[in-house]
Amino acid sequence: MSILVWILAAALIMFHMLARYSTRDFKQIFEKTVYMLAYSSKEVYCVKVVNGKVDNILMTKLIGNRPFSIGPGIFVDDNSVKLVLEKGNQMDYVEIPGGVLRREINSGHEKWFVIDKKGNVVLSNDNYANQPNWLLLENGNLLYTLAERLDDDYTLYYGKVVPWHFIFGLIGFIIIFLTGSNLLAASLKHQKEQIENMKASLRKIVEGKDLTENASEDLKELGNLVKKLRATVLKDKKSMEKLERQNEELLSTLEIEKETHDKAILNIYKTFGALIEEKVHAASLPIEKMMELALFIARELGISDKEELYALQIGMALHDIGILEENQNESTFHGKRHCLTGERYGKALKLSPLAIDIIKHHHETYDGTGFPDGLAGEGISMRVRIASAVLAYFEEKYRVKNADPIERMKKSKYFEPKVLSIMEKWLSK
Repeated sequence: MSILVWILAAALIMFHMLARYSTRDFKQIFEKTVYMLAYSSKEVYCVKVVNGKVDNILMTKLIGNRPFSIGPGIFVDDNSVKLVLEKGNQMDYVEIPGGVLRREINSGHEKWFVIDKKGNVVLSNDNYANQPNWLLLENGNLLYTLAERLDDDYTLYYGKVVPWHFIFGLIGFIIIFLTGSNLLAASLKHQKEQIENMKASLRKIVEGKDLTENASEDLKELGNLVKKLRATVLKDKKSMEKLERQNEELLSTLEIEKETHDKAILNIYKTFGALIEEKVHAASLPIEKMMELALFIARELGISDKEELYALQIGMALHDIGILEENQNESTFHGKRHCLTGERYGKALKLSPLAIDIIKHHHETYDGTGFPDGLAGEGISMRVRIASAVLAYFEEKYRVKNADPIERMKKSKYFEPKVLSIMEKWLSK
């Protein structure tokens, strides 16, 4: 039913729009015809305005202060349109009889009316005297009437003929639609019953119950197939559960083995890092404590990714691996060559890019004055900011023998302030 309403509404709206356009067109025709007759017709009353008077009658009494007036004729015997025309310095008073205007505006079966502010019909095409309705039945024609304002005092109504074939077409469509809807409703009801019966049969099949005798052969065949599948599934269920348990055990074993392998590799890198410290530097740094502090800072900053934490430890252990290159020793420690060499060695050892990042950039500074790439601020990864601060702290404490490394590090502006704050928290424990 809602579809029918929408279709009828669309048809009526389209006709209304057509009538609206026709009414606007007719308003233009009406106005053009009035001025055409005023300028050219010999059947209109036309006289010069002298000193604001026509035949000693003031213009204000004839048409007031309006540009035109419509109503009973003053100098003609019919209702008329009265207006003033300006021709150069001359003004003419023109009165157009309603009969002349009706004859020139041939509206066919349509009707038109002009109504004043009081609701009186002051002009029409067939001397219609009653207030027009939006629907009129005249001479066997149904008229749909719309209004267009001529000015503040007058409104033009135009009645558009509603074609009878349009009306009968709508009625026929409604009858056909309602008849079809009833047939469709009956068909849908029957199909719904069939679907409900099928749903009931399928429910029995799923639950493993026997079907009724009136069930279709297809449903019976489907029921037998489902029973066979259920038996197969039940048979293999224990095998699947066993495989799942074995898979969980295997994954657990692999995880343990991976952790063991990672710890072994990390121990190797710790030892390797300690050997580098002994070979290159006069005073070795405590790698275990350095890793402990670095992990504490990382976790306080919300870093929990295992790969990230593992790479941080490796990077701390092997940060000076590049010094092992021939002809490099502690005297070249502050040059960027050992950082780039360390990057190359890290790639050769198949270290993760995260660990290589620390090896290459552990001499970058927060203010951008470090090396090898002169990175600054957020351009330096957090893992490198952590590693560089931890390395500098232990360097100051164990090699420079500075009693208060943190204060000196704060003044240098080389290090991430958040990292130094967390480092102070760790040292105060």
